[in-house]
Amino acid sequence: VVLSPGSTGVLRDDSIHNMHVGGSKGSISGNYAMAHAELLIVIGSRAVCQADCSGIGYKSAKAVININGDLADLTHYNNTLALPGDIGVVTTRLAERLLENARKHHNDDYLENVVAPKALWIAACVEQKAKWAQYKQARFDAAPIHDEVWGKPVLGQPAAIKIVADFAREIDAAKFFDAGDVQANGFQIVEDDRSGDTFTETGASYMGFAPSALLASALAEKPRYGIAFCGDGSFMMNPQILIDAVEHGVRGMIVIFDNRRMAAITGLQLAQYNAEFRTNDRVAVDYVQLANSVAGVLAICAGERAGELRDALKAAHGHDGLSVVHVPVYCGPDELGGLGAWGEWNVGNWCEDVQAAWIKQDL
Repeated sequence: VVLSPGSTGVLRDDSIHNMHVGGSKGSISGNYAMAHAELLIVIGSRAVCQADCSGIGYKSAKAVININGDLADLTHYNNTLALPGDIGVVTTRLAERLLENARKHHNDDYLENVVAPKALWIAACVEQKAKWAQYKQARFDAAPIHDEVWGKPVLGQPAAIKIVADFAREIDAAKFFDAGDVQANGFQIVEDDRSGDTFTETGASYMGFAPSALLASALAEKPRYGIAFCGDGSFMMNPQILIDAVEHGVRGMIVIFDNRRMAAITGLQLAQYNAEFRTNDRVAVDYVQLANSVAGVLAICAGERAGELRDALKAAHGHDGLSVVHVPVYCGPDELGGLGAWGEWNVGNWCEDVQAAWIKQDL
């Protein structure tokens, strides 16, 4: 199973079948499965740049089965057997038929040609998942990295997001990820075992989504405590949450991961051109002072250390209302400061290589 950005939790994170997210902001294991799968079964997915439209997926696929309720998404791929309709109904009927077929053909030939290759395929994927786990852990364990903008060592964004995501699991909070680099790193990091714990805008670039989602809990009959994961840019798209949350009685938390730039775009610029262009500014904003100026909001600075961030989260959670935690995070060339991007788009310096690959494939 290769996850799309909005489908974390559909399968337990530690399942041997769960290869995690695939695509430009995917994983080593997810991208391995995408690259080597010969049959693609699409269930409820849509075309999005961070997943199957990143140009790196399903190059070995010989056929597609698409189970979907949306006709445009249903016919997104060539060589598709389209199964339209309610996904729950279609998959249940399909599973029943496959089980019946397996029982009918359960013999030595079936074991040799189906069961044995399947075991080898899963083992190869599990090996890649172990590599992904090591890759992530190195970034989670990284010490604070010196950042030129902050002028001091601060946490890398993966390490900071991991700490907040783990805290959300501890208190059974819903996680809302805003657009941008925080979200892109977020669905590479979260380890959900069920649906409904993580919500994103699935790559639609709706900046301000997370605070809006948090505010919506004010309308719920049984509101669940929520944590909005925001970049500094996304937060400034919807700062009225500070006033509206107090007015409507929201109890929840906004964590601002502040790298003073549009890090997702910076990363693409560096990957394509080895230079960044106009993705930051020289204007410092004191988000703690800004948020604390609103009566009823508790804002806390998380400092530069993992322990300080954990203490800030506990204090913020204890507040009976909206709390804001400001976390300065690293942005720069150090590999431990991010989780990487693996896209192959027809943009920038990638264009010739990508185009050549598709022409070769067509031939």
